[in-house]
Amino acid sequence: MAKQYKAQQPVGRFSAGEIVGGLTENQISKLLADKIIEEVKPSAPNKPAKEVKADG
Repeated sequence: MAKQYKAQQPVGRFSAGEIVGGLTENQISKLLADKIIEEVKPSAPNKPAKEVKADG
């Protein structure tokens, strides 16, 4: 799954808060270092509840 990045401030055609895309690895590295974008952490997938076996 590809990483997603969110603009913290306007960058190129993106406004603050928007998901940015179509950037090169070099652009991403520089923008991350300058704290202009941040990686969007995917929400934790819902893990199924553990099945509990009753002694019976």
